[in-house]
Amino acid sequence: MSVMPQRPLGFGEILDGAIQFYRRDFGLYFLIALVGGLPGFAMLLALGTPTTGLDAAGNPDFAGMVFDLLVVLLAMVVSWVGTVAVAVAMRDRLTGTQPSMETAYRGALRPFPSSLGAYALAILLVGAVFTVCITVVGLVALPLGLAGSLTLAIAFLVPAGLLTTLVTLSLWSWSTFAILPTILLEGRSATSAVQRSFALSKGARLRVLGIMLVVLIIENAFSIGALAFSGGLDVFTSPATAGTVGATRLALQNTIGLLIGALTAPFGVAAAFFLHHDRRARLEAADLETTAAAMAKDGP
Repeated sequence: MSVMPQRPLGFGEILDGAIQFYRRDFGLYFLIALVGGLPGFAMLLALGTPTTGLDAAGNPDFAGMVFDLLVVLLAMVVSWVGTVAVAVAMRDRLTGTQPSMETAYRGALRPFPSSLGAYALAILLVGAVFTVCITVVGLVALPLGLAGSLTLAIAFLVPAGLLTTLVTLSLWSWSTFAILPTILLEGRSATSAVQRSFALSKGARLRVLGIMLVVLIIENAFSIGALAFSGGLDVFTSPATAGTVGATRLALQNTIGLLIGALTAPFGVAAAFFLHHDRRARLEAADLETTAAAMAKDGP
């Protein structure tokens, strides 16, 4: 029997269902996510204090910035294996198979390239739209500022910036919310997964965006709060402090990020499965298909 209600789900049911589903195997999902985050955690510790962007002579240190960026990106890619493994474990639970650490990581190897490629494709899509929006905003605001209409330029930039942010978040949510479920449950490729995710949001764009924003807040609020408490946000308020963070303090911040990430990431994955189920149920009557399959399996 499926752990999901065989019908479309309400806004609150998706979030509450994801929480309850996560709690059912909390220890396993947390451990999978924690193990998956360890390689990236080790890379960040080995990287040490990030560069300030300037060399000893005060000149721009482009090589140092590129190196730091590559290490951070590599750490994110390696850590993504843990997220896919969590999704595999949840897929197994949803399909009636007993999940485990071993089967989760074994099962993550095959869909990992597709899922990584799908997110990379979504990043390119969203990045292209964001670049176009920013270019248009700049082309309109710059002449206003040069003409001396600074107040008018600012009055334009604020709503235009908010709109650009909303468009970017919307496209990201619509193109990524169902990537993992469609790859693991429907066997789709990277390109097909992005297309499928976007198609499943049809007719409920604002609803999908609202749910994904709530999930995003839940996933990141604790990390941001812990980072602020440990002084990790000082680099944004005082950029000059970027190169003065001690090794102990940096290790503490990375450790907190690892633990909180392992706690919150499985919730985001669970929410994606529940939202995917809801959209299929509403658009394709997937609830009827699932019920019929279960009845056929159980026999008369």
